[in-house]
Amino acid sequence: MAIAISIFNEQQIKSKGDGCNLNNGKSFSEKLEKVLFLEVEENKLENIFKVTIKEKVYLPINADEIIKEVKNGNNMEKISISNFIEGMFFVMGADKEFKYNKYYIKMIKNIPESIKFIKGKIFKLIDEKKYEDAYITLKGLIQVDSSKENFEKLLLLVNGLRSLDKSYIDEELWAIDKTKELFEDYPLPYLYECIINKENGDYSKALFLLNNYLVRGGEETKEITDLRVALKSIVDYEKAKEILYDSPREALEILIPLLEEFEDDPLIYYYVSIAYRILENYEKAIYYLNKSINIDSAIPEVINELGINYAALGEYEKAIGYLRKVFEVTKAVEVCTNLVMCYLNIGKIKEAKEHLEIAKKIKPEDEIVMELEGILKNI
Repeated sequence: MAIAISIFNEQQIKSKGDGCNLNNGKSFSEKLEKVLFLEVEENKLENIFKVTIKEKVYLPINADEIIKEVKNGNNMEKISISNFIEGMFFVMGADKEFKYNKYYIKMIKNIPESIKFIKGKIFKLIDEKKYEDAYITLKGLIQVDSSKENFEKLLLLVNGLRSLDKSYIDEELWAIDKTKELFEDYPLPYLYECIINKENGDYSKALFLLNNYLVRGGEETKEITDLRVALKSIVDYEKAKEILYDSPREALEILIPLLEEFEDDPLIYYYVSIAYRILENYEKAIYYLNKSINIDSAIPEVINELGINYAALGEYEKAIGYLRKVFEVTKAVEVCTNLVMCYLNIGKIKEAKEHLEIAKKIKPEDEIVMELEGILKNI
């Protein structure tokens, strides 16, 4: 079936009415620039699409399709209706607010097999690795057929696009929210949202969403189980760090079981050592600090902790050795004041005063600096 046409581009159509307000995060305006809009006589629309429309309607078609028709030797003024069906789905997907969408939906619904045809087209686009075009077309399809199956494919496609191009993040979040809105107990959107939050470093929310996926009947494959265990471990690790100084025993109850899983992480041994230091178990603190150093010997905080723990055990010379190394790197006033106190404890007043002067230059208003100044004045 074919129809006679007159051709306009997107800008001409926009000038005849409302502009194209592209929606839902990512802009597909550059895609619409490749679409031509064809003016069709009212009687032709009624004959072909079985709709009566009392205003001019412009039907979309991909410019490449027109070039293809010409190359195939077809009459420029006669184009297959399937090209218009494909164009209508594409425009609806690219711009939900396009002025003729309501008419396009009516036309599509009056064409038998249009849904089956466009699903085949989407499959072909995916097969050709034209993922964005497939996604846009599928986004148009859900305006006509909002089935769970179509939304499942929508989520899969947009997640794949986001994995290739992070600018699709808002688009995927829109697809997730829309799916949850239409299918309240459908688990899949929660899994995709979990993955996004995990990649963004919000492990607590990711775990919450994964649990929602499972509660709603999501399949617990080995990959899902591994993900849940990994997220739970990270969330527990973060909780232990938060409560470390106020509740060191509780922090240790969380951290010790995680040591095997995070055995290559030098910082977990560092946090365990802090808990033991707060509990005044300095030997154990030093044991775990040495484990940390065996993995990475260039973490200043770990070296500083060794100095603090040796000082707590009264081994001031050893403590000074570690603290001097840290101070050379950090020039931190806290390390400098620790050195002052170590020198005081072994009676090296000259060195203590020298380091106090250095500390005063770094941060004269520091509370410990002022306290040490008062002590050394009387010596």
